[in-house]
Amino acid sequence: MMTSPYWLLPAFLLLSFQLRVADTLSFHAALACVPLAALAGDRHGWRGVGMVVVGGLLLPFGLFMLAGGFPAEPGLYLVAIALAALLAARWPMPDLSGGFRPGFGFLAALVLLPLHVMVARERLDSGLDVMVIVSLLPLLFFLLFLLGWAQAPAPPVLGPLGLATAAGIALAMLDGTVLDLPGRLHYRLDSPADFLTGAACFLAGRYGHTLLEERTSGTALPRWPLATLALLLVLWGGYPAWHALVTLAGERGDLIQSLAPVGSNLALPLAALLAGWRYRRRGILGVMAIAAAVEVAGVLLAWSSANLGTLVVAFAFGALGHGLRDRRDGTRTPWPSGSWFGLALVGAVSLPLILGLEVDEPRDLLVLALALATILVLPFALRALLRRAGLWLSDAARRGWLAVTGLVLLVLGLLPHLKEALAAVGAVAAMVWFGMLGLGEGSGWRSGEALMMGIGVLFYLAMLLTALAALLARLPAVLDSGRELIRWLRPRRQPGHPMATDGIRETVETPTDAMAWLPRLARWVGWVRNGLVLIAVVVTLLLLMDEFW
Repeated sequence: MMTSPYWLLPAFLLLSFQLRVADTLSFHAALACVPLAALAGDRHGWRGVGMVVVGGLLLPFGLFMLAGGFPAEPGLYLVAIALAALLAARWPMPDLSGGFRPGFGFLAALVLLPLHVMVARERLDSGLDVMVIVSLLPLLFFLLFLLGWAQAPAPPVLGPLGLATAAGIALAMLDGTVLDLPGRLHYRLDSPADFLTGAACFLAGRYGHTLLEERTSGTALPRWPLATLALLLVLWGGYPAWHALVTLAGERGDLIQSLAPVGSNLALPLAALLAGWRYRRRGILGVMAIAAAVEVAGVLLAWSSANLGTLVVAFAFGALGHGLRDRRDGTRTPWPSGSWFGLALVGAVSLPLILGLEVDEPRDLLVLALALATILVLPFALRALLRRAGLWLSDAARRGWLAVTGLVLLVLGLLPHLKEALAAVGAVAAMVWFGMLGLGEGSGWRSGEALMMGIGVLFYLAMLLTALAALLARLPAVLDSGRELIRWLRPRRQPGHPMATDGIRETVETPTDAMAWLPRLARWVGWVRNGLVLIAVVVTLLLLMDEFW
């Protein structure tokens, strides 16, 4: 159980950032902020709501650099805050099953929330693109979900939604011929796919209320859950097939494109939510595998670039559905420890530095994927071999050895580039000394390649210190397991030691007074790491403010 909510700040910051890795590879997982906000509000209450507000503060603003930026998603930001606040307040939804009449507020939401308004866009001299956009369509879908949770009847909700969608399709078809709408204004509820997504959100809210609040059996789910799941996945990833039909239609292609019933980005979260609820881990893995296949197919067939964030979004919403199922059943399913996710992140960062890979080359990307898969699979294989030999590691020892692996990878990635890393850190130190503290005479704190590299090095060092702190906290268990393994490898095998057992038993850890200082040292290392992260975040925000003004 995580007691401190402050880890949510960097989590929201990372999920909000849109990274352009290569021409055919990007990372955009802003949708994952919604289930993270649900976790924040449910587990941390109003402190979690504050973390959502502060951590996602850059999400509504469009700030784009050469390598990436923050997308203008004010609708997602408001949905995350509203969801966290509802869960923190434990506010019960009113029961609308007795009757719901679409009043002025609901009709105004159907008219105003789908509007997409480009307020301003400017390219600064430094190359930073700044966009201010008002786009609140996710807020409309969240409203439909809440109406479904309140058990509102379907006709008074879906009827006006269908009329609004028809009006949006008509506006899109008449724009440029009969009507001349401003180029900065669009009505995004303009395709059958949008109507189907809104209807799916409404029905998802009804199913969630029926299963979670009324504690009914799983029969309240859709009658054919696999068929429903398949339809949601087609609603999300079936647009390339429809685009081929548009190409074959010739002159009528624009008409067929405006009537597309597929191509909704918000359908994937609903599919993952249903899969996690109904099929638990198998469903999550299945949706992630299908999403990965669609993204890879898009690159191979030149449809679009691959988005690694799609897998993060699928996992986040699948985990949310899994958690709702656990809450309904009164169970608690153990998840893999964060050490594995940390090892995957370490491998993705350090392996290109160790192997000298270029992430914009397809062959190097394949090598990176294979090397990362090897690093993740190898610990499972070694643990299976040890168990077959009758050797059992404790949980602390397993986590400690994973920390050793991550630390070695990070050190090996840093050593070949140590000189450049020191120069980059020097650029950040000069900025702090001259620009922020105002000490001495310097040129201020203008952005540059060395400074941006220095920010990256600070985050890299923070990862290294995280691995070091994890190792120090579990060093006694690692040393005990290492000694027992050496004993087992010797010709004279001692029969009484803890790892030489015929059944499942964990190693006996007897921390001595000589090791009592290790937890304190691990905490000090953690504070140094937090300081590096704070400096990197503050410098990044100051650079963004400087570029903006």
